[in-house]
Amino acid sequence: MKLKFLVGYNGIFSGYSFRGKITPAKGGDLRVIQLKDIDNDYTTIGKECIFVHQNQVKDKYYLKEGDILFISKGANNYAIPFYADDNYPSVASSAFFVVRLDETKATPNYVAWYINQKKVQQYLESQASGTYTTSINRETVENIPILLPSISQQDKIANIAALAVKEQNLYNQLMEEKNRLIRTQLLTSIK
Repeated sequence: MKLKFLVGYNGIFSGYSFRGKITPAKGGDLRVIQLKDIDNDYTTIGKECIFVHQNQVKDKYYLKEGDILFISKGANNYAIPFYADDNYPSVASSAFFVVRLDETKATPNYVAWYINQKKVQQYLESQASGTYTTSINRETVENIPILLPSISQQDKIANIAALAVKEQNLYNQLMEEKNRLIRTQLLTSIK
């Protein structure tokens, strides 16, 4: 099955294209998710997003829970599901395609995980265009081949994948802390 059959008409659209640099607004009430806000090896959206005023962006660009942010620019074309942990509306910048699924056919966490797998990443790499900064076009995203087990199986796969990511992040934090402790002890020993 291809992604375009999962999302239906207008299920994939570009993030909002700001004219020029995105400048934070004092008292801003609309979160802007940019490429620099993607953390933990392209698995999470960071907490340090810029806020602008809602009247700067039409609400048709606002993200919905479960939208998938697909990085369309650059060499790392990963997918991240969007879930808000507060009540601020959010938009994605133009570095992303926003994929809105028919959730009766596929779950966002599973589809994002599947897109991030080596086989799909190889497909995306073969379809990228540009020399200095590569990009993926909408048609390529629509034609991503996706294997779809049952919804319950998708949920199980996505849950196990999420646990593996959490484990890796905890391991990385532990190693950083261990290295910091060793450096501190070594520096202390030469005083």
